[in-house]
Amino acid sequence: METLRLASVPYVNAQPLTWGFLKGPYRGLFEVTQVPPASIADLLRSGRADIGLIPSIEYQRLEEVELLPYLCIGAQHRARSVYLASRAPLEEIRSVALDAHSRTSAALLRIILAHKGIEGVTYREQAPALRAMLRDSDAALLIGDPALSADTGGLKVYDLAAEWAAITGLPFVFALWAVRTDAALPDGVRPFLESRQMGVANIPAIAREAALRLRLPPESIESYLRTNIHYHLGSEESRSLDLFFRQAKEIDLVPGHRAIRFRAAAEREESREQVLPARSVRE
Repeated sequence: METLRLASVPYVNAQPLTWGFLKGPYRGLFEVTQVPPASIADLLRSGRADIGLIPSIEYQRLEEVELLPYLCIGAQHRARSVYLASRAPLEEIRSVALDAHSRTSAALLRIILAHKGIEGVTYREQAPALRAMLRDSDAALLIGDPALSADTGGLKVYDLAAEWAAITGLPFVFALWAVRTDAALPDGVRPFLESRQMGVANIPAIAREAALRLRLPPESIESYLRTNIHYHLGSEESRSLDLFFRQAKEIDLVPGHRAIRFRAAAEREESREQVLPARSVRE
């Protein structure tokens, strides 16, 4: 059997999900590629990846994929790594530079502005460099590691997960594991659940390694991974996803509203996960 190809993102917030595949006992189970989030749907669509950590909005634009249950990258309140940084108050914004790697957050921003009755905003995609983005735009949308490490001093910062929670009372789901319907997962969702469990157990190690790259205190990154980001897709997250998809359809950001479909027979794995011993895997 050929090794399945898995596409993830290089951001620190994905590492608690992918730890087992990159540093733990599941190394070699998949051929792992790390690419910007905006590229992953294209890899799945073209058959160049079998499994991908997709921006959640892309589920509505992809055919022939199913979601893995119980797993996501989400935020219950403030995300810290998905925000609009602006030189002007929100109601005065007329131009926004979008991180070119964003898909879900760009859609979420448009939905939030629509809720607030803010119209006539123009958007353009740019590389994620905050000050360059603000040269010709009133505000800039940043996601992931560039958002964590950007200097937002003197700017108004609107956290998109916090804005969504204020509107809906729900958490927000930024990314999900999607698998092509023609890709067989011999062990189902279990390796993904175990990889998450090992990753969460190794958050201090993940934070120490990322701190050097992002030039941030490891305590700040650890706090971000423990309190801002969460990795469990439960009933509230599913409700939020469906609402997000419906509102995206209402303002013509997606071609239709596709019901959430999980990989069949994966439900049995959740009860098994509860009895897995916590493991710390170190090199």
